[in-house]
Amino acid sequence: MLNQTIIRVGIRYGVVGSVACFVLVLVLYFLGYNPFGDLGRLTYLPIPVCIFLGIRYFKLFHEGDVGFGRALRVGLSVAFYTALTTAMLVFLFIYIAGAEVLQNHVAEMKALLEETREEQVRLLGENMYNEGYKALDNITPGMLAADDFVRRIFVGGIFSLIAAVFFRK
Repeated sequence: MLNQTIIRVGIRYGVVGSVACFVLVLVLYFLGYNPFGDLGRLTYLPIPVCIFLGIRYFKLFHEGDVGFGRALRVGLSVAFYTALTTAMLVFLFIYIAGAEVLQNHVAEMKALLEETREEQVRLLGENMYNEGYKALDNITPGMLAADDFVRRIFVGGIFSLIAAVFFRK
């Protein structure tokens, strides 16, 4: 059940993918954009590439014929290590860069909520909208890193499923 080869491939391609994701975060930051806002979705682009390359490497050099389950486990392993390492790097980046990164993100999210206030109130109700708006003031670097981790795991899971179907026998 615990295959060390899958873990090694996951770590190798996951760390490479996370470095690529983090470089994109830094590029967006130094270009003056919010790397955690809408434009931050560009930092998810290396995830499917690394998943594809990781499963391909596993198939070529370790197993030959890879079934759906094994390909999915390799893809999820790559996605997990990519998300974990990127979240740790994002956490360190927020602490090193200072509170201004977090403040800019909160300001952008508040502006976005204000722009879509009518839709949000209609969907969630006035109380939930106000609670969500107030909760933005309490965001910590750990919360932002955890959110980044969950989003990358979700994206990686979807692409792992697609790649596993592609690489099955």
